[in-house]
Amino acid sequence: MLLELFLTLGALCSVLTVFLNATLVTSIFDIWIPLLLWIAYSIGFFALYALGFVLLSLFVDKSKPQERPNRFYMAVFVESIALYFRLARIEIRVRGKEKVPANGNFLLVSNHLSDHDFMSMLVTLRGRCIPFVSKPENFDKPIIGRMLHKSGFLPINRQEAREALLTIREVANRLKTLPVSYGVFPEGTRNRESNTELLPFHEGVFLMAKKAGVPIVIVRVTGTDQVKKRAPWRKTRVYVDFVDVLDTETVRAARSHELSEMARERMEAAEGLPAIPEIRRTFKYGNN
Repeated sequence: MLLELFLTLGALCSVLTVFLNATLVTSIFDIWIPLLLWIAYSIGFFALYALGFVLLSLFVDKSKPQERPNRFYMAVFVESIALYFRLARIEIRVRGKEKVPANGNFLLVSNHLSDHDFMSMLVTLRGRCIPFVSKPENFDKPIIGRMLHKSGFLPINRQEAREALLTIREVANRLKTLPVSYGVFPEGTRNRESNTELLPFHEGVFLMAKKAGVPIVIVRVTGTDQVKKRAPWRKTRVYVDFVDVLDTETVRAARSHELSEMARERMEAAEGLPAIPEIRRTFKYGNN
């Protein structure tokens, strides 16, 4: 949407400039002038947006606890990701989005191949406030770390059990009391070896859903590990498969290790997603 907006504004400014300066185009051979103006204006609007994004991040104080996600920052962050996907020629294909609960909070559980996993799901589910639990190092990144903090993302230190438990409790509390869902990667780290075999799951993340009493949405993402190898010179197709949803009754009745096994079984059953012919292109503005 942002790309189209920049191009449209660039075209309008180009036409207005030519209209107000009639001497710019006096013959058919001067047609390249409005074209160059269109390109220049479009790039200018993009640059202004990028500058605004940076300036917006500077207003974030990471030392101050963010008690609830800031929806404005989250919306800006997601739209910026969508723009990046367009420029990097990343196409998202989605299946099973209709399984995602239309109302109420949930815990989004996914496999983990690259940093583009959570981006793909945020763009696919744009309009929903779904921060992720992430490793602490991501919050140290300039600009992005500030946006993550303000958008409600929470760090989890898996090396320290006590700190990890505090994060689990905080996520559960937010799922229970705020109009917000959360995303987690039970593998705990990116799987750099295989995009088909899952790493061992950390069962503790499923306590977030149990303590909050919310359903678990199980997702299998593929293709994100190819982005850095291909983008932007070649198109990259990312597949997001909403495999299944464990309803509230199932979450409350099962133990954490049982929920972990259910999620793992369903993710493993979705390995063949890229080969399924009925998947349709769903990413133009991020919706299906």
